[in-house]
Order: sequence, then C-alpha cells, then structure tokens
Amino acid sequence: MAIPEESLILLTGVPAAGKSTFGRYLARAHGFAHYDLECHSRGWPHPELKATWETSRQAFVAQLKERHKRVALDWGFPIHCLPIGDELRAQGVRLIWFDGDRNRARSVFQERGGLAVTAFDVQVAAIDAAGYPTPLKCVVVQALSANGAFTDSRTIEQRVFP
Repeated sequence: MAIPEESLILLTGVPAAGKSTFGRYLARAHGFAHYDLECHSRGWPHPELKATWETSRQAFVAQLKERHKRVALDWGFPIHCLPIGDELRAQGVRLIWFDGDRNRARSVFQERGGLAVTAFDVQVAAIDAAGYPTPLKCVVVQALSANGAFTDSRTIEQRVFP
C-alpha cells in the first residue's frame, strides 16, 4: 500500500530506538512535515506552532492539518504524559510505537549524549511498568536489534503503511 495522501502520525516509544531518524526519512523521501516535539521548535517547519502545542493539542492538530497533508510528529513522551497522547489520538493522529533491544538502546542513548543516562533508565522503567506498548493498541515497530542494527527505513515504512 502506498502512503496515504493525508497522513498524521506520532512516532513514539523507547528512547534512542530510531524515531527521529525515521521522521527525517519520511520528510526527505515522502514530503512529510517533521516536528520533533523534544527539540527546539526553530527546527520545525512552522516554529510559531510551539505555543499552540503547549496550550491546545486540538488547535495544534487543526493547524497542522491546515498547513500540511503529511505530518510526522516525533515524541518519546514520558508515561505520565499519556493523556496528551490520547488527546492527539482523539484528533486523528495515528500512534506508531518504536521498540527495540533495551540494552542497545541505552548504549545508543549514552553515545549521542545530551542527557544523563538516568533519564533513559527512568523512562524505560516507566514504559515497562505500564506494560507498553500492548495497552496502546497501536502499530509496533521493532526498530533496534541486540546487535545494534537499526531496521532499514523502507522496512519500517512497509510496517507503518502496509
């Protein structure tokens, strides 16, 4: 199946499992607007939407739909932010969970730097305690193997858009 002409997805899951890499791939290969919700908004296609994101997910999604046909939101949201994820899904955003070998993801997280590895440990412990991704009832992508290999973006694309 081809990627739908209109598509709004949220890439989320285990830290360092390849969400941002896949979001950038969709932008390059398929014209998606990529919004990395964890990074400074100056890299967003429309940085002026940051204030809307922070105040109203409904208005944020509406404005995204006005500006773009294809959008990839990228956010490894903390478990306590699940209500925000639910708000996005209620607005028609499709959730895609990126999973992978936890030990390898931890190594990748450490290698890229920026945050203390304890941030990874806390988030993954919360993910595991919540039993995610099963209760989310979403597409799950096994994106990172124990040997450190990331799943090819075309393979992920076929999983996300069967």
